Formats: sequence, C-alpha cells, structure tokens
Amino acid sequence: MPNGFAAPQATPIIVETTAAAVADTAPNDSAPSDAARTSVETKAAAVADIIPNGSAPPQAIPTLVETKAAAPVAEPSVRSPVRDLTFGNSARAMVDEVIWNMATGNYQLYRTALQQGKSATEAAQAAGGQLAVIHRKISDYTLRLQAVLSDSKAIINAAEAIDKPLEQAMLEIISNGAMSDLQKDAAIQQLGTLQEGVKQGLQGNITPLQANQIILTIGDRLNWGGASDVSDEIKLVYRSLYASLKTSILTAVPDAQNLHDRLTNLYAAKSELEIC
Repeated sequence: MPNGFAAPQATPIIVETTAAAVADTAPNDSAPSDAARTSVETKAAAVADIIPNGSAPPQAIPTLVETKAAAPVAEPSVRSPVRDLTFGNSARAMVDEVIWNMATGNYQLYRTALQQGKSATEAAQAAGGQLAVIHRKISDYTLRLQAVLSDSKAIINAAEAIDKPLEQAMLEIISNGAMSDLQKDAAIQQLGTLQEGVKQGLQGNITPLQANQIILTIGDRLNWGGASDVSDEIKLVYRSLYASLKTSILTAVPDAQNLHDRLTNLYAAKSELEIC
C-alpha cells in the first residue's frame, strides 16, 4: 500500500452509508428504531476498534478523489514499430551524446526549411534542439570515421562480406516450403538486383571505407531500423549483409568501433525524431 494512504480512512464512509441505508428503511416522518440505532452504533464501534490512534482524518479521502478527478486524461499514444537495433540504438545516442534532456526541436521548421531548398544540416539548425545537435554530430563523426578508415591499408574480401550472405539468403529462399515458386522467383530476382546495386562500381576486394559506404546505404534503405517499405523477407537479407560488412570493417580496423557505433546510433536517433 503506497505511503501516505492509510487503509482505515475509507471506513467512515462505510458507517455513513450503512446509516443512510438504515434511515431509508424507516417510515417517513419517523425516527429510526432502537434496533437500527443499535446496528449502526455496533458497526461504528467495530470500525473504531480497527482504527489506530493518530490515524489521518477522513477528510484525506475526498482530497485524493478530487486530485484524481482533476488530473487530465492523456490522449492515447501512437506507438512506433519496434526498431531493429542492428542498425543503431537511438536511446544509446541520447545518453552518449548527453542530449536526452534537451527539447526535440521543431520538426515543422525543419521540414519547411528543406522545402525551401536548404540543406539538411541548415534545416536542422533552424529546428534547434536534439535535431540540430544530432545533425551536427553526424557530420562530425562521419568525417572522423572516414579519416580512420582511409588511413587503413586493410582489404576486405568482397566475396566473403557481400556475396556469401546473399548466396546463403538465396539458398534459404529456395528451400522455403512456405513460399510458392512465383514468390521464390520474385524474391531471388530482388536479391539479384540488391547484389548488383551493392557491388556497382566495385571490382574484386574492397576497402573499409567502401564497405562503410555500403553500410550507410543499407541503413538509409532500412530507415536505420525503423519503419520502411522493404518486405520482411528482404529485410532479413539486408540485415545479414549489414552485419557481415560491419564485422568485416571492425575486424580490419578495430579503432573504428567507437566512431562507427556512435555514428549509427545517431542515425537511428535522427530517424526516430523525424517520424515524431
């Protein structure tokens, strides 16, 4: 039972209600019978026995009821879809960048500025709040991460990081008994288009910087774990490809871990703010 609310305070209401009920049974223009008075007095005595000395007066109950009645009724909240944390953790960004206690910013101003032809960074600065800080920090971490990856002489095996997860996804589609042949053909065609798009302009092995560019493209396509128009089956493929490339980057350049995580977390936070 919450502190400050003594259970016995509710009992005087029981006595008053009982008394009223007894009074209702008495004939009009007549006083309650001795039996009725005895019943009420007996109930009152029983109630008094369980009330400890020094208990709060009954007036505390109407105060609680009045407080509850005066409280505004909140509108039902619209719940966003559960985000896929593979692509970044927005809550972590709020803590790491110490912006959790800031106002979110005026998204209407942000959208208006974009419509007026301003860059996303300029529009975010017009919006202010978390949105402005997030855009600014994304620019900062992007430059720092690119510098670290560019300095690396490591090479990533494209066949292992890109082709292998896509081939595995294709095998799973072919062996999926719940899909019709028509659905399988459509899914395999989408995989082929995806593979062609990811590897466009790439030959042989790739650098960590190139792998990171693919990751950013996938993150944007999947709205950084938020709602998107990508089918659930293809989302799984994107997820697997993203994880494979991320592992390859961080294996090749371990020093990129912190910058990469902070950047992707900020992208997730940006995505979440922009749908509010």
